[in-house]
Amino acid sequence: MLLGIDVGGTFTDAVIIKDAKILALGKCTTTHGAVLHGILAALDKVLTGYDPAQIKRVVISSTIVTNALTENKIDPVYLAVMPGPGMNVEKSFPIPPQILKGYVDHRGKVVAVPDVEHLQKRPGVAAAAISGKFAVRNRQNEQLGAQVLRELGYQYVFQGSGLSGELNFVRRTNSAYFAAAVARIFQEFCSQVRISLAQRQITAPVQILKADGGTLPLEEVALMPEESIFTGPAASVLGIMALTPPVQDSISLDVGGTTTDIAFWENGKPLLARHGARIGKYNTAVRAFHMRSVGIGGDSVICRVGAEFTVGPERSGPSMAVGGTAPALADALVVLGQVNYGDRQLAAKAMQSFAREGETITWVAEQIVKAALEVIERAIQDMLYQWSIQPVYTVNDVLKGTAFKPRALIGVGGGAPGLINLLGERLHLPVQVPSGAMVANAVGAALARPTLRASLRADTTEGYYLIPESGQRQKLPQNFDKQQAHELLEQWLNTECDRLGLTHQHCEVVAEESFHTLHASRETGEIIYVEMQLQPGIFYRVQGEEAAL
Repeated sequence: MLLGIDVGGTFTDAVIIKDAKILALGKCTTTHGAVLHGILAALDKVLTGYDPAQIKRVVISSTIVTNALTENKIDPVYLAVMPGPGMNVEKSFPIPPQILKGYVDHRGKVVAVPDVEHLQKRPGVAAAAISGKFAVRNRQNEQLGAQVLRELGYQYVFQGSGLSGELNFVRRTNSAYFAAAVARIFQEFCSQVRISLAQRQITAPVQILKADGGTLPLEEVALMPEESIFTGPAASVLGIMALTPPVQDSISLDVGGTTTDIAFWENGKPLLARHGARIGKYNTAVRAFHMRSVGIGGDSVICRVGAEFTVGPERSGPSMAVGGTAPALADALVVLGQVNYGDRQLAAKAMQSFAREGETITWVAEQIVKAALEVIERAIQDMLYQWSIQPVYTVNDVLKGTAFKPRALIGVGGGAPGLINLLGERLHLPVQVPSGAMVANAVGAALARPTLRASLRADTTEGYYLIPESGQRQKLPQNFDKQQAHELLEQWLNTECDRLGLTHQHCEVVAEESFHTLHASRETGEIIYVEMQLQPGIFYRVQGEEAAL
């Protein structure tokens, strides 16, 4: 049996799946500040009549970290960078960094040792990140800086080269910054997960869904918490794969309590972000689907200034229709008859609190929903624009262009039935809400395959190869070629699978290139680069079922 748990901003969902059938599902209110209680309640719903010992794997997804970023409730971070000569990093990162003089060249040689004596301990700041240009080819300077930061008293310290083997310095640095910013939040969440599973005698291996739709053990993701940033959105993509993969180019929207997560589908498959996950206006090295999390959800707070309404991105608890104390978007949807849960009289009271003389609660609800739809539509239009201006990489891109033209909307999540239908009318697109949409994220988590991704760079002139994800740098065997590069990297991935307790899967080549090196106009060797992964996705499809609110 496979157990999937999705901890969202409003609801915590759980499903048990076996042999392509959903055996049990449950939906409970997320208990903010103590997610343990919500997880336990969801587990109690699905474990009734089943032996916990029969559960073979647990996968967790959560919007906890995504929501913290959306609502800007992350921890302060001390950021130190080593950009080397000639690079202007002004406005490249979310915060102004401390710039150090250390430098590694493009071949991985340390040109200058960092002036770590300039590193500081900021009062009240527990998280730090350090990143250097070309550090993926030699971690020495980053490791020295990280050691000093720990000695200064930082509890959470992250290195850019330890989170990604990607060469792009800015994206690696942003990954390290966001990893530090959410580390405490994510580790507290992991602690709550461990306690809840132990209390229900579940001893199966626990994995976390990552932004690319694959899974890794809980302990491993705790070392790179930036991978959890889009785990909730990734779960919705996998849930749609499992329940009803689109047959035409589509946009999917997962409407939760705090955010609406938007993804693009082409030829039945989700599009991947070509430049890594984007958080706000900053690209990262986190491999993820082409997605956007917008601060619009069923629990989004409502404000009115004059005749104008705004919705989100903050939430102040559940909507009044389900017992909350402040009006929320879900109350407007209830009044308009777009969703059929909660107390309509309480929802009407919420709308009445905004109504002025001569205004009906229906008109107020319509204005609130319109404001929310405008935010979502702007995000979609921006995503379409960003996709259209990407560089052309393939022959197919040249022939058909990079423009994406959606033909349908797919909605999942608690608020999907109401909000997506109205958005479909606005965008003149047909809408599909699959059976099982209310627990799609938990289904996607349960069925997600494990994945690992790594790269290898060999320099036959210098006589070494390195795997940046491990920090491993080894002497090249004789007569080294691209085939040997494939074999070495696949062997390392399989060894990592054994270490992490993952089953071996097909390794696919994600990218590769090679070019000759010259010295004094003579060919001296070759640079070989290979990137491989255990292919993410789902184990199989299932027939969806609905969960009662």
